[in-house]
Amino acid sequence: MDDHDESALHEKPLEFMTSIANTGGYCDGQAVLPYEDKAGYYAFCSCGNWRVDAESQEAGLRLARVHTGSVSV
Repeated sequence: MDDHDESALHEKPLEFMTSIANTGGYCDGQAVLPYEDKAGYYAFCSCGNWRVDAESQEAGLRLARVHTGSVSV
């Protein structure tokens, strides 16, 4: 078995979302989605404690990285 076989990046979307749903409040998954009825994006986390507005997808990704601590402010 290859090392990458255990990575979440190689899971099917439903398997990935199911694993995130079962984490119990941890910051295992973030998403940046466009608003349907207005300009801009919103970003949120699987922890359920974080949701922000963003001007662009890139800005939302940066904010998500700050939220998880993978980059500093």
